Amino acid sequence: MPKLLCVEPSATQQAIIRGIAGRHQLEVIVCKGEAEALSLLDQQFCVMLVANELQDGDSFQLIESVRLSLEHATLPIAFISGSVDRALAYNAMNAGATEVFMRDDLSALDEFIAGCAGAPLESFESGGTVLLVEDSESHAEYVAHLCAMLGLHVEKCKDVQTALNLYRPRKYQLAIVDVVLNDIQSGITLVRRIRQNHQSRQPILVMSGYDDLPRRLLALKSGADDFISKPFSPEEFVWRVKKVLRSYAGHDRRETALPLVSEAMGHDFMHALSPREREIAAQILAGSSDKQIARDLGISYWTVRSHIEQIFTKTGALNRRDLMARFIGK
Repeated sequence: MPKLLCVEPSATQQAIIRGIAGRHQLEVIVCKGEAEALSLLDQQFCVMLVANELQDGDSFQLIESVRLSLEHATLPIAFISGSVDRALAYNAMNAGATEVFMRDDLSALDEFIAGCAGAPLESFESGGTVLLVEDSESHAEYVAHLCAMLGLHVEKCKDVQTALNLYRPRKYQLAIVDVVLNDIQSGITLVRRIRQNHQSRQPILVMSGYDDLPRRLLALKSGADDFISKPFSPEEFVWRVKKVLRSYAGHDRRETALPLVSEAMGHDFMHALSPREREIAAQILAGSSDKQIARDLGISYWTVRSHIEQIFTKTGALNRRDLMARFIGK
């Protein structure tokens, strides 16, 4: 039976969570503080709920500690607050919470838990070799370390020509390519050459310290499967690697692909957003208000606002009108 980890000192709230989880066939493991919660993380959970006020320790620090673990980098974490406090919600999202809920918003929490219970635990087949094209020794070591923790062997090189000499279809499970290399040719050139010269559609993850939309769009148009901006956190790297590898393995792309409001909206730009951000962006472009989005998606208003701020940051839009002007030409 899938497990839910509930970090909540209130016996009343624990009982409420047990009732919700029971309806979705989840086993509930309860603890009251940070230290006890961390000691339980050797178990597999499909979702974690963290109360704002713990019996001991700090809720934000607990969430950050969970996110530092590669094994739980993609674990859904709901932060439960008893007050409408935007700063509190922002701090929780910044620490790594997936969603923020009011304590009395039981219907939204129920939908969130149902979604986590309905999704199978994320599996990942270790093994395989990664071609890493990165001219920074320190960053290459960092990426290689993260790949090793995922069970992936890494072959490193520093320039486009060496990478082309090494690359063979089906030789690598994944290629990770930096855009700016100490070379005349860029990483985007490598992506384009691989796609033009080989029939293989094995995934390519592009990374860059320059997170500008034209560069991101060019990488995706050239054939990259995803784009990650440096510096990136371990949890974001793990999520993106797993996503592109799952897509190559033939998993249903509809699991993460969301319906767009218009064909003119610009899929490549939407690809820069996370699945939840794409879902919210589609609702914005359909004219839904923040409160309506929160009701439709079963998440809190403050969670919606935090996601919208990230959407504006990633797309370069100044506001809702600017977002619509950029992507649907109105």
